[in-house]
Amino acid sequence: MTIFVKPLLINSVFVHLNIIYILFIVAFGSKVFSQEPLGYKEEVLTHTTADNRYASYNDEGSKIIFESNRDGRWQIYLMDINGGHQKPLFKSTSNDRRPSWHPYKDMVLFESDRTGVSEIYTYSFETHTIDKVPIGLEGDKSFARFAPNGVQVVFSHRAQEGISDIYMCSNKGKRLKKIIANQHINVYPHFTPRGDNVIYFSNRNTQGEGHIIYAYNIITKDRNRLSYFKDHSEYPNWSNIRGARVVYSAKVDDMEHSEIFIMQNDARNKTRVTFNDVDDILPAWSPNDINLLVTRYHKGHYQICKILLKEPLSDKNKPLHHQQL
Repeated sequence: MTIFVKPLLINSVFVHLNIIYILFIVAFGSKVFSQEPLGYKEEVLTHTTADNRYASYNDEGSKIIFESNRDGRWQIYLMDINGGHQKPLFKSTSNDRRPSWHPYKDMVLFESDRTGVSEIYTYSFETHTIDKVPIGLEGDKSFARFAPNGVQVVFSHRAQEGISDIYMCSNKGKRLKKIIANQHINVYPHFTPRGDNVIYFSNRNTQGEGHIIYAYNIITKDRNRLSYFKDHSEYPNWSNIRGARVVYSAKVDDMEHSEIFIMQNDARNKTRVTFNDVDDILPAWSPNDINLLVTRYHKGHYQICKILLKEPLSDKNKPLHHQQL
């Protein structure tokens, strides 16, 4: 049951919202959502008879990179922020997928099956060269992201069927370190803007149903749960303003389709952003956190959609203080 919290007037005195929130958390767990939508303007940027997914902005917010299978295989594409000038970043005979930007260089991290398994590569806009990140692990590596310092990389490694661990290494494949391993599927890792936490989703502790979002502190090695397993929470992404909030997709209350939600980094104030009768997944923040890119199932295919937020985030630093597991 979803509870919508509003201020109460008792003897002409407003009961503070945080007190009400705590009472509901004790009674019902962290499953408290606001029904007031944050998104107020939406625009579909791709209009193809193919799938377009995994969109993200560069650090200046001037370009969008994404994957598309419009040419028969997965390739990496670039476009303007209004959807114009869509073109392949480069062409290959392999499947090149899930691109992500370097935090301050004109460089892209992506995965490709050009060796027969999924490996991680970089593409330089300056030299137009592709280089493999030499990681000493057999099997598929995916969902790779740069750390804020641009030196480290975090990624998922499929150890065996039904088990994916999360690793860190340098962008040259050195100093390989396993940070999440629990005999479950752990995928889609993202660093906080400060680089001290990694957020991801997992089927650990889900009783065989749905996924849970976790945050892992690289320094203290604490793991914290940010969502409820029956909400099917997936694809989390820190906001760029100090990681104050997290955007993610979820199916709450047995929704038929995934919608986009935003919560504080301590798992409070979960607010629904989209209200569509289709799947909205893979959200990504703009550099100033005033809009989102999402992958939406639109007219039979997945398309890239931009959502302008009604309430841009503040510049206040909100520390991570989740419920430790």
